[in-house]
Amino acid sequence: MLKRNAPVLAFLLVFIAVLYFIYSVPHYEPIVDIREEKAEAFVLPFDSNAFCGRVEMPSLDEIYVLDNTAGRDLNRIAMFLQGRAAGLHFLSSEYFQKSKPPRNRKGKSKGKGKKDHSHFKSDDGVFLGLRLSLDSLGRFKNPQIMFSDTDDKVFKVKLLQHIEYFWRMPPSKQGSLEMWIPIRFHAKI
Repeated sequence: MLKRNAPVLAFLLVFIAVLYFIYSVPHYEPIVDIREEKAEAFVLPFDSNAFCGRVEMPSLDEIYVLDNTAGRDLNRIAMFLQGRAAGLHFLSSEYFQKSKPPRNRKGKSKGKGKKDHSHFKSDDGVFLGLRLSLDSLGRFKNPQIMFSDTDDKVFKVKLLQHIEYFWRMPPSKQGSLEMWIPIRFHAKI
């Protein structure tokens, strides 16, 4: 009987030895210095020049497809565009900081303490339409601004260069995709 159950007994002895080894090793207990300190709320310093706006990317219904010979999924295109809002938000912060009225500007007063900011931009955002061509390698080639309500050429050039350099999609087997998309930049000044 011992010869017949020898492998089972050997396995049982090895199992008991492993358990003994695991429980005999001293457990590491970190030394924690418990001090009662006043919990101060962590407050980020507010930068008055920070951009507080947002970028509204197009939804699936707002994308106008001119040509889709690559057979790309438009749901994935819409999700891709939603993911690019943060990059455009960072890109537009410089533009909106230029259009923001200065805080300590001396000028004519209208009434009690009110300053005249009539020559500053009254609109709080930018609306523009892009024509994008996506090739089979997943690169956006020669993006174009079809319409815009801003005259800042530097902002437009930076936007087009940003799209051409940073936006990439997975490649397709063949074909291309041409589409028009609207983008809204909202600024809270």
